[in-house]
Amino acid sequence: MSERLKQDMNFLEYPLWFQNSRFAAHQDDGYVWRDRAGYVYRTGYNPPTKTDYVFLCYLLLMSQRAGWQEQIETTRYEVVKACGMVPGRGNYDRLKESLTRWQMVGLEFRGIFYDGNAYEVMQFGVLDDWDIEKKTKRLRVKFNEKWLLCIKESTFFKFLDFKEIQRLRSALSIRLYEILIKAFQGREAWEIDAVKLAGKIPMAQEYASDITLKVRSAVKRINEHTSLRILLSVRHRERGKTVLIFEKNKAPAKTEPQNPTPCALEPGLNTVVSLVPKEERTDKTISLVSRWLDKRGSEYVRRNIEYTNQRSSKHNGYQGYLANAFEQGWAEDRPHQTNGLPNIEEGMVVEYEGAQYRIDATGCIFLPDGVCMPPGLVRQKLDMGECRVVVDTSGQTCS
Repeated sequence: MSERLKQDMNFLEYPLWFQNSRFAAHQDDGYVWRDRAGYVYRTGYNPPTKTDYVFLCYLLLMSQRAGWQEQIETTRYEVVKACGMVPGRGNYDRLKESLTRWQMVGLEFRGIFYDGNAYEVMQFGVLDDWDIEKKTKRLRVKFNEKWLLCIKESTFFKFLDFKEIQRLRSALSIRLYEILIKAFQGREAWEIDAVKLAGKIPMAQEYASDITLKVRSAVKRINEHTSLRILLSVRHRERGKTVLIFEKNKAPAKTEPQNPTPCALEPGLNTVVSLVPKEERTDKTISLVSRWLDKRGSEYVRRNIEYTNQRSSKHNGYQGYLANAFEQGWAEDRPHQTNGLPNIEEGMVVEYEGAQYRIDATGCIFLPDGVCMPPGLVRQKLDMGECRVVVDTSGQTCS
């Protein structure tokens, strides 16, 4: 039986589900996500996450196997087992939760869509309704007709392997897998600014260094568990600007070291990491240094590493001491004072290009044309003085 799942590329490019399950679990009143291209995603309840996506993929696969039936009938047992879970009350309840989430999702597009017509606006859902019969326990699911037609009649589509989606397990790996399948349409290489990729996924990480580490790990899983073979390389344009380059069918050699050494790091990072004692050059420490290099520059990082080298001990722990030194600016003229800008937090108001915007729960701001400025880009603009905080989270006006 075929495991190949047809999917319109619009639903690979734009998220149907979200990585952050903790964030999703606290959005009982719904959530809205926008993209500059005119895509608006609304939920009237908790937004779907990875588990919900796996359930939806299997139900969509059932519909396609049955000749694109709009309504399908099955059992909770079949769906849960087919999705690699243990049948039982807990996972049956999770399936019901998932169906509720999908039934509460609404999508909005503007422009040209699957049928070649131009639309001022197009809105539809994913599921129209669902029910479980009390006596037989049969599960009936009815897809939204327009959503199903978008996929069935699409001429701009890709086939996904349901088994590969299951094997990936990691939410970031699955979402990156979707994006790369679409990005490699008609080309063998694709590059994108790290912060922009984080906004497209979307990811919670703000800094290019953190984003790059997470993406490297996701690419490794994709190479191990799917038919895609990808080589990821990095190019630095300027401080805080990192371009990720994905090349198809060029997986790295198996002999590639698992843990980065200073000689394998990007220029600039190599120099400051070499100041860290060899026994302390762990992945976490390198990530910490890389993040602050993006945030404050090499001179700030160098001074605080040297300060930590002189004053830390095994008792207080090198990595923790270095993290505090970076955060508090202990090597600066004003020891133990917090240097730099405040953390980005929900409710904070920032001024950008003469207008004021409130930061939402994901750290984003939405510009007048509906474009989402992700947390990393907000932080970059704060660092460069292109954006400033006017009201902090306590409601106090900042000078």
